[in-house]
Amino acid sequence: AAGSCFCVLFEPKSARVAPSEGFTWLHAGVVELIYTFMLCFVVNNCAGSKRNNEQDDGNQFFGLAIGFVIIAGGYAAGGVSGAAFNPAVALGLNFTSGDIHWGLLWALCEILGADLAAAAYILVRPEDYGDGDLTPYEPSLPVKLLSEFLGAFMLVLTVGLNVVTGSSQTAWSAAAALMCMIYSLGDVSGAHFNPAVTVAVFARGKCSKQQLISYIPVQLLAGVAAGVLYSVFHRVGPEKNNAHSLQPGNKHTMPHAVIAEFVYTFVLCYVVLACATISKPASQLTKQNYYFGLAIASCVTAGGFAIGGVSGGELNPAVSTGIAVASSMYTPKGATMIGSNGVNLLLLGVWEIAGGLLASLIFRVTHAQEFGQATPPGMVQKCACEFLGVFVLVFTVVCQSLSGAAFGATSIACSLMVMIYATGPISGGHLNPAVSFALALSEKMKWSEVPVYWITQLMAGILAGFMACSLFTDTVDVAPKDTYSGWHAYLAETLYTFMLCFVVLNAAGSKRNNSPTDGNNFFALAIGFVIIAGGNAVGGVSGAAFNPAVALGLDFSSHEKGVGNGFLWALFELVGAAIAAAIYRNVRPEDYGNQTDFDTYKPAWHTKLVSEFLGVFFLVLTVGLNLCNGSAVTAWSAAAALMCMIYSLGDVSGAHFNPAVTLACMASGRDLINTFDGLAYMVVQVLAGVIAGCLYSVFHRSSLKETSPITLTPGDGFSIYQAGMAEFAATALLAYIVLSCATVAHAGSQKTKNSFYFALCIGSCVTAGGFAVGSVSGGELNPAVAAGIATASNVFQPGGLPAPMTSFVQLGLYELAGGLLGAVAFHATHAKQYVDV
Repeated sequence: AAGSCFCVLFEPKSARVAPSEGFTWLHAGVVELIYTFMLCFVVNNCAGSKRNNEQDDGNQFFGLAIGFVIIAGGYAAGGVSGAAFNPAVALGLNFTSGDIHWGLLWALCEILGADLAAAAYILVRPEDYGDGDLTPYEPSLPVKLLSEFLGAFMLVLTVGLNVVTGSSQTAWSAAAALMCMIYSLGDVSGAHFNPAVTVAVFARGKCSKQQLISYIPVQLLAGVAAGVLYSVFHRVGPEKNNAHSLQPGNKHTMPHAVIAEFVYTFVLCYVVLACATISKPASQLTKQNYYFGLAIASCVTAGGFAIGGVSGGELNPAVSTGIAVASSMYTPKGATMIGSNGVNLLLLGVWEIAGGLLASLIFRVTHAQEFGQATPPGMVQKCACEFLGVFVLVFTVVCQSLSGAAFGATSIACSLMVMIYATGPISGGHLNPAVSFALALSEKMKWSEVPVYWITQLMAGILAGFMACSLFTDTVDVAPKDTYSGWHAYLAETLYTFMLCFVVLNAAGSKRNNSPTDGNNFFALAIGFVIIAGGNAVGGVSGAAFNPAVALGLDFSSHEKGVGNGFLWALFELVGAAIAAAIYRNVRPEDYGNQTDFDTYKPAWHTKLVSEFLGVFFLVLTVGLNLCNGSAVTAWSAAAALMCMIYSLGDVSGAHFNPAVTLACMASGRDLINTFDGLAYMVVQVLAGVIAGCLYSVFHRSSLKETSPITLTPGDGFSIYQAGMAEFAATALLAYIVLSCATVAHAGSQKTKNSFYFALCIGSCVTAGGFAVGSVSGGELNPAVAAGIATASNVFQPGGLPAPMTSFVQLGLYELAGGLLGAVAFHATHAKQYVDV
């Protein structure tokens, strides 16, 4: 049905699955089998396991783990088979193209992969098939070893297939594979999948000697097996004439490579220890936290992108082994390399293991309470955490900026997120003088601690700046970018530092949104993704520091280019922090009242409207600034902005931030919102879009795209009808997900009132819809966004011709209709919600 609709709307365009150029049906069938195996295996372990998803204390990461299999396999196998991993996808695409035989073959391989996944699940989860009590169950050593083999094999294979098919997203894909397998097998073997991690966990005291000496050979064997397999694809793939050996990157030496691997393997192992091996805090009511797999895997995203051009970004002796084996199996004739595979493997492996050992030592300092210290963390521990977190952040900023790798803002965001998750329980995970300032202004931090935090953060930033620059032949200065003036940069830093501090206050500091007796699991995810929103939006304006420690660290380490702008950046960042603290008091007055008021608190009408205004304003501003700066990831950046603000303000106004969503909530009934409030929301949402549009038009005038119009029109080759139907379908999905994930009881454990995934799901609709229909309609999915773009195109239009508002009205109506369809679909699928209404 979906394939037929696609063909009706976009005829004569078609999509089909078939082997990519250079590959045979056998290559394609193998990757379809393997990644369908992975998909079904993750489904079984994350959603079906009696221990990993208990009936009375279920997890909330199952959807995240399952969905990210597609990121892992999509990039790894997309260049081989098209990456269907689903008979419905394969047959749907090929049925409409009239070339059904490939779809049938794909479906056969996928079904075989599912059968193998079921068999593997039975082997790793024998407890699901017994009658005994699951509480004392401990997996046997053979089961643990099988778990370690499967996890390491899928990780190394994903890395290798990305490399030999020429993917630019290897780190992202590998991190997704790692995350999925960690969530699937964490309660089986600990999900190390990495000799350096095993050494770190052993040194920390959470791994037996028997596991140490058995895990590592199995992990290395898995790396060897995966390397042998992906070398077969290298021989015939698009990279068959390029060598992919284990060696330093272009213009880098082996000392550079080993230092880079040491630093990020340390980060990876430290995050494993801090997120997956600590005692359950008092604020955690569930059996397990939901972020451990996300945090660990995000280290690979951060490090892989940041130092991939320096060392390859393996961070894992098993991955290094796989690459060395594969390049020994196949290397194009005439290829040369620095050193040899064996020597380079030894050097990198030793330093990766050393990174793991250092992580265990630093963990003992920062998390002394895990080793019997009864007193709360002292200032030494807090400063150690702040120093470590800022160091990793600034080191990543410099490496990412100088390497020029793809997904730069995402890499930096991941480094911030993982260090907040790792250090938050000890120091609060500020990692930013502006954040500390905002917290103090909001009475969330003692003023006496601020100078100590600031000194520690600034010292770490400056040291990291110099150390990272030593790996390159250039430095990163602080200055307005391209055609922008200083005031554009100051405004950009103020706005997005405000957003960062505001999200910190709401997601981590709020007494209701992050209760000390029932804390949320999304605080660092929300904070980190501000960098994705702002980094892509204004990275081309100011460099997107949003942090005095980053600004001054870059400024001092690039002293030969001049020092001074870092102080100006820091000043405006502190201004943004102060404004955030002031507005926080407006939207969270319950934090400053007595306990009686707090227990019965309901946000006032004007507070809800302020909340809706802020959310829409930053969403539309982020969209517009991405467009002004020619970003290729507007949908990703906009989704991040939406997600952050929903996590921050969901318990204030419901965080609709979209007239179509508000209409869907009104239409769905259940007293979610009355008609008067709904209409008020819509007016404020459109007003926020208009104001954001006026503001970003100021940046458009000075951007490199100042001669290019940014209008609300269908994409090239598409009609307004096709654009409208695309908006209708994508907005319907968005509205349906909002109703299903944010207005009903969350899935998983009911021991906590907090949902880990609701804003992630909603933001992901914008990612999916924005990329899928962006070239058709613009992918707004929101009348307020459409209003902002239409307004901006009238405030500033290259050539002086005003843009007609017709498209805004037409697309807005399609989007509102989509919201109504979402409500109808919700009513049909969630009939139980209406039983007592």
